This record gives sequence, structure tokens and C-alpha cells, in this order.
Amino acid sequence: MNKAQYKIVTLTALGGALEFYDFTIYALFASYISQNFFTNNNALIGLINTFAVFALGYLARPIGGVVFGHLGDKFGRKSAFSLAVFMMATATLLMGCLPNYQSIGIAAPIILIVLRLLQGFSVGGEIPGAAVFTIEHIPQKKHGFAIGLVFMCITLGNSLGALVGFILTSVLNQEQMMSWGWRIPFVIGFGLGIISYIIRRQSIETPVFLTMAKEKKLHHQPFRGLWTLSWEKLLRAFLFTAVSSSIISLFLYLPAYLTSIVKLTITHTYLINLVSFLSFAILTVVFGSLSDHYNRKKLLMAGALLLILSCYPLFYGLNHLGESFVWVFTLCFALFGAMINGSYVVLISESFPAHLRYSGVGFSYSLGIALFGGIAPLAFTQLIHILGAPEAPALYILACSCFTLIAILRSGHSEQKPAPLQGNEQANLF
Repeated sequence: MNKAQYKIVTLTALGGALEFYDFTIYALFASYISQNFFTNNNALIGLINTFAVFALGYLARPIGGVVFGHLGDKFGRKSAFSLAVFMMATATLLMGCLPNYQSIGIAAPIILIVLRLLQGFSVGGEIPGAAVFTIEHIPQKKHGFAIGLVFMCITLGNSLGALVGFILTSVLNQEQMMSWGWRIPFVIGFGLGIISYIIRRQSIETPVFLTMAKEKKLHHQPFRGLWTLSWEKLLRAFLFTAVSSSIISLFLYLPAYLTSIVKLTITHTYLINLVSFLSFAILTVVFGSLSDHYNRKKLLMAGALLLILSCYPLFYGLNHLGESFVWVFTLCFALFGAMINGSYVVLISESFPAHLRYSGVGFSYSLGIALFGGIAPLAFTQLIHILGAPEAPALYILACSCFTLIAILRSGHSEQKPAPLQGNEQANLF
């Protein structure tokens, strides 16, 4: 890639990192949110309520994917995902300023739900937009590296959230964190979101979209046009997301799991969470780059198979082999998850024609993330509650790994021929 293309990827990735920080701090500070907005003497039930609201944010993502996909295919990629990040910043600020249950009663959790839905709606247009914006600016032979770099930076948004959590819990005591300290990350998130919006507005529309607009090839009803494609293509794109979304949700769930189940201190869990996200981020760009040189589907298959074989032993070891095993646990999930995270979005993006690409990626990706990732923390907690086994979350990850493996096998072993990108991908835009 040339200097201009690196700048495009960097701007896209930085904006995604800042927005994803906003979206994920809810999960990272779930234990504090639970006690401020849900009244229940049983801590586990309160946590279930909190993660139910977390899931609602994910379930709003497909709607956002459809709406922003429509806007992106009809009016431009840049405008759509710039609007998405502004909406995210606003919802995050309001969440950080929201009075708790003791102050305004039942209105507190209701408003929290509305704001979480708004967050989910906006992020539904963010990551698909970042993926489409990137591959339409970058040469096809570098798609894996470019998408890997974008997703590395998005994951660094998670790392930033974990770092903020580590610093706050190191400086403030439990009473201060419970009273007002948990709000600080949300206020910071608003500032970062505005920076992300400014970055997006300074970027330039993709040459692919500009070519389609010039040649009058834009689809006036892109979401309707999406259903003229093969249903199996949409289903495969949906199932490809299963593993990666469940692994990311697992990392977001770790602070709650390690404090309530494994009984580690909250400061220690944020440090572990920070290392897990950093490892996942770095390995994502490594495997993204490798996917430009090797068969992407084989990398996906290897990651899914390794997770199927190892997820239960890793959870068992975490709960029976001592505190030091937590590092083996997090690094193994980071490694196997990155094998998939660095490859699958390229396959999804390349499978849709240019005039329907944002809608196709937005719908299939956001629906998969919503169903497989959004309900994951709630499913983890419910499985532990119902089965009475701390290893129970492994069953969910095992199922997601099987879904992705089935999608890979159904799509065959040869590399899928990408849909044409159109336009001049090598354009020097700066």
C-alpha cells in the first residue's frame, strides 16, 4: 500500500477504535451499572439484568446495519458512518450522566435501555461501513492486511476501555467507583466520539462509490435489492460471524466472570482484560496479513477447529488449575479468535457486489454479531446459573465454533472469487 492508502486505513481504524470504546465500556463496567440501575439482593440476578440490556444493544445492530447500509449504498459510505459515530457519542454521554435507580426509580433502567438501543443502532452502521470503506480504497491483494489493521485498532478500543478501568479501580476505592467513578469512562467516551466524527468528516469518499455515482449505477432500494442475491450467500456471511463475535463477547464478559466466579480482584481482572485485548488486536493484523498469502477459508477452519477442541479444557483449567492459568486461557482464546477475526470480514465484504455491498455487509454482519455476540454474556451467565458449572460458557463457544465451521464447509475449500469492486482502487487521494 502507498502512503495515501495507509492514511485512509489509519483514519478509518482510529475512528472505529474510538467508537468501539464507547460501545464496550458498558460491559466492562457491568458490575457497577448493575448495582446502580437494577435492585436485586442476588448479585448474579442483577448481573443477568445488566447483560440483558447489553444484549438489547446488540439486537439493535441489525436495524442499524440495514438503515446505515441503505444510506451508505445510496448517498455514500463516508456520510453514513460519520453519522453513526456522532449518534454513538451522544448516547454515551447521556448514559454517563443518567441518574440511578435510587434517584428517579424505574425511569432509570428504562432510559438506560433506550440509550443502549441507540448505541447498538449506531454501531450497526460503524463496522460494516469501516470494512466497506477500507476495501474500496485498498488494492485487493492487501485486503487482509488492511482489514486486519482496522480490526486491530477497533479491538484497541476495547483495550482502551480495559486500561481506563484498570486506572480508575487502582486510584479510586470501591465506594467512589460505585458512586461516581463508573461514569468517568462514559464522559471520556463522548470526547473520543467527537474526535472520531471529526476524523471521519475529513476523509474522502471511496473511488468505487464515486464511479458508481458518475455512471448512475447506484441502487435506489439497496436493501430490497439484497434479497435478489442467493439466500445461501447471506446465510454463510451470517454464520461466519459466530466465532469471532462470541470470543469478543467472552473478553468483554471476563471482568464480571473473573470477579464473581474465579474470585479475582477487580483491578487484576482489568489488567488481564487489557492483555487479552492487546494480544487479540496484534494477532488479528498478523493473521489478516497472512490471509493475503494463504487461503482465508483454511485459516478460518483452523481457528474454528482449535476452538472446538480446546474451549472446554481451557475453561476447566481456569477454574481448577490456579490463578496463573488465566494467562494461558486468555492468550489461547486471543490466538484462536484472531485466526478468524483477521480473515472473515474480508470474505464477507468481497462476496457482495459494489452497489449492494454496504447493505449486504451491514445486514449479515450486524445480524450475526447481534445473535451470536449480543446474547453471549447473558447466555454465559444463564448457563452457569442453570447448570451450576463454571465451565458452562464453553458450551456456547463450542456451538458458535460449529456454526462457523459448517459455513466454511458449505462454501467449499477454494477461495471465493470476490465480487467486482469497480472504480480505480489505486487512486491517490491525498
